[in-house]
Amino acid sequence: MRTHCIYLLLAVCCSSMNAHAVDFVEDVAPILQTYCTGCHAEDDAQGGLAMDTHAALLRGGDSGLALTPGVVSSSRMFLMASGKLEPVMPPDDMEGPSEEELAILADWIEQGAQGPDGEMPIRRDLKTPKIATSADANLPVTAIARSNDGAWQATAKFGAITLVNVASGESKEVANPWGKVNSLQFSGDGTQLLAASGLTGGYGQATLFNVADGSVLKELVGHRDVLYAAKFSPDGKRIATAGYDRKILIWDTSTGEVVQELLGHNGAIFDLAFSPDGTLLISACADETVKVWEVATGQRLDTLSQPEGEVNRVLFSKDGRWMLAGSADNRLRVWKLVSKTEAAINPIVQTRFVDESPISGMALTPDGRGLVIVSEAGNAKVLRTDDWSVVGAMEPLGETPSDLFVSKDGTSVTIALMDGRVVKRVLPEINPRDSGPRRTTLEPVYLDLGPLVSLDESNLDFTDGVADVRRGCEVIGSLTTRGEQDCYRFSARRGEAWMIEADATSGDLDPKIVLLDEAGQPLLRTRLQAVRDTYFTFRGKNSRQVNDFRLFGWQEIGLNQYLYSSGEVTRTWRHPRGPDSGFDVYPGSGNRHTYFGTTHTTHALGEPAYVVRELGLEEEPEPNGLPVFDVFYENDDDPSRVAGESSRLDFVAPRDGNFTVCVGDTRGHFDDDFLYRLRIRPAAPSYSASIGKMNANLPPGAGRKIDLNVQRIDGFDGPITFELDELPSGWHSNFPVVVEANQYSAEGAIFVPSGTKPPAEPVDLRVTATAEILDRRVERDAGTIKGLTIGAPPSVIPMIQPIDRNVPENEDWTLVIPRGATVSARIVLGRGKDAKGNVNNGEIRFGGEGSGHNASHGVYVDNIGLSGLLVLPVENERELFITADPVAALGKRSLFLISANDGGVASFPITIDVQDATTLSASAD
Repeated sequence: MRTHCIYLLLAVCCSSMNAHAVDFVEDVAPILQTYCTGCHAEDDAQGGLAMDTHAALLRGGDSGLALTPGVVSSSRMFLMASGKLEPVMPPDDMEGPSEEELAILADWIEQGAQGPDGEMPIRRDLKTPKIATSADANLPVTAIARSNDGAWQATAKFGAITLVNVASGESKEVANPWGKVNSLQFSGDGTQLLAASGLTGGYGQATLFNVADGSVLKELVGHRDVLYAAKFSPDGKRIATAGYDRKILIWDTSTGEVVQELLGHNGAIFDLAFSPDGTLLISACADETVKVWEVATGQRLDTLSQPEGEVNRVLFSKDGRWMLAGSADNRLRVWKLVSKTEAAINPIVQTRFVDESPISGMALTPDGRGLVIVSEAGNAKVLRTDDWSVVGAMEPLGETPSDLFVSKDGTSVTIALMDGRVVKRVLPEINPRDSGPRRTTLEPVYLDLGPLVSLDESNLDFTDGVADVRRGCEVIGSLTTRGEQDCYRFSARRGEAWMIEADATSGDLDPKIVLLDEAGQPLLRTRLQAVRDTYFTFRGKNSRQVNDFRLFGWQEIGLNQYLYSSGEVTRTWRHPRGPDSGFDVYPGSGNRHTYFGTTHTTHALGEPAYVVRELGLEEEPEPNGLPVFDVFYENDDDPSRVAGESSRLDFVAPRDGNFTVCVGDTRGHFDDDFLYRLRIRPAAPSYSASIGKMNANLPPGAGRKIDLNVQRIDGFDGPITFELDELPSGWHSNFPVVVEANQYSAEGAIFVPSGTKPPAEPVDLRVTATAEILDRRVERDAGTIKGLTIGAPPSVIPMIQPIDRNVPENEDWTLVIPRGATVSARIVLGRGKDAKGNVNNGEIRFGGEGSGHNASHGVYVDNIGLSGLLVLPVENERELFITADPVAALGKRSLFLISANDGGVASFPITIDVQDATTLSASAD
């Protein structure tokens, strides 16, 4: 039947040809827009066919021409639309053109398929049904704004903008026939109002109003879909607009002409922000990026790709140093602006999980100290901008917010809601952050109680399952019945530092200790506030592994941050080398350490994890929507793994009282030979020191490395200095070498210049370690380096040289690195002959992520990839990148490289000077 209708329609069309002229703009384009351009537009042309412009339609697609002007019967577009040619378009599950619309298309083709007379108009009406709005409907408030001086406020609903004189309370309504208003902004002097609007699927328009009388000053029409943002530059001379059509236009305010078109986004652009000096523009996009643009040239300077959801809002800080973005992944991100004129990577400095729902709006307080954020769930919160922490939450809005502004005096925020209301909330006080670290524990009091008292469980009196024991004791006991726990009560005074240890002395016992309060309940140790959520990717982790912790969103996780997962707390030690590697956690080698007495556990692929921080003693948690974890005094395995599966728990008494230690098997097992030894003793901070094995043949012109290791005891975390006996004349070393606070190793090296004569007898050198503990100098013998002599010249001598000059061989020089920066040096090779007399022109490797030997924690050789640091065959030089993380300690420290040839050849050390980034630019001297 449909085929007969088509033949009849063609006959009618032919007989009525030229009955009236069909206009492409008025008649044809609306039909194409209704049925075709959703799949066939220039920016998304399925089958290579675009139908949103006349030229593209005539050009055809991958299958050839879509129409033949003057011949309906051979025009594939018409035949598919009419059902005569497969595949039928639109597809069968979609409504197609009516017979009347098909007749219009047929007439247009028969008349030669003429295009528009001149440029295709941007602003045009859509052919859509007109649906009247209910008379009692509460229209959403879609945008609000206030003038800088606070004299005027503006509110927008569909089809209308209301201007209010704050002083007099008088209001006037400005007609807006262009539909929904998505943003409002007053000019700097408050005399003009800029509105972003348009027709979805039709065009975008920014309108400039005169505030005094509400008249239209200019209409800026240049977008082919609705606008979401229109912003004045700080001086008012430029206007930037953006919306659904993925492009940004910059207009001259006085002439209304486009001066720049910025392309590069792959989704709708939701927001724009000028820098305070007007030189830069940042854009928020549905493609999950923020882009940084130079206004004068239109050049894209950076793409900030860290967001994991649509970016809804962007801002510059008041001083222009930081760029802020709120996105659909519920997070605020902050980047440091490093360049205004050249393309550069602007580092991310903060990521904050703010709410359980997407961030929909942001506004800074006038003094820049506070940031107000609203979410789609109707929550409103305030962040402090000097550390980006949530300082308060306001009364929930009860509806989705659309826009907001902060009052001129910074005491309140006005918020527009989608239910048609505009509400006001008083801002909580923004107190300055503490100048020092949060007090998370009491100041410890260390005791000397003399020798421990030895006790036997069988000789103790138990009342209600608990035996009282003396302070400072050792108990020998057993677990011989199912689920048995032996509990011992002792007294402690506020601040006293104790160590509680449980060791299995026989059988298959796996001891676990739990500390109870006076009421017999688990004793709270601390609270951990989650500040970021993540999860394990690629593979899970066993309970000992320290390397390759691959975490979702790893780019936004820093060093020395605590990581909580399934009750275990670890700490990040070294950054991944890239997306195909993971974090190393403390101590960086050997078995994994845990913190706050938590017990090691395995972690599955996809298991949730959280970056956490310890809350202060009286500190209230941030209302950021992430959990707070209570950590109790309990332990299964030694957190440092030194004692293996024995239990260790450090305890600082929170108050004067009686506390109970319970010993059990972690599995609930029992047996006649399940014997244990429990010690309740005063903590005695200390350490032990040792050295590794060293290649005793020193290569002339270079050196050898020696590992310096410490084992920390009872919570001692201070620096430890290793010193070396006096060297023979002409020999050099980098001693004294310091193992930094909280670290467990360092690296020393001994060097001999070329031409140095071997000693008459092998040299032995004693290594001593010292530290300051509780106002005492504590010294330990770390060992003796034995049998040092001078061997054969190495086949390759590596050197570290400045990037722009050469320094003499075996001469120290200083490379200055600001915290958070990466600087360059050079590796220079002196290639010699190997043992067979052949010149070593092969590849020279220096190792992987740890190739910067003896570097401060957080200082590392960067940009090495998965192949590590190497110099290619025949080449004698390459650039070396060294980064100082923001956590790196300020000050000077030696650094050297080790080439893998000839048993490991150490370069002569240079000095790395890490300095405060706020006072220095990267340089070398």
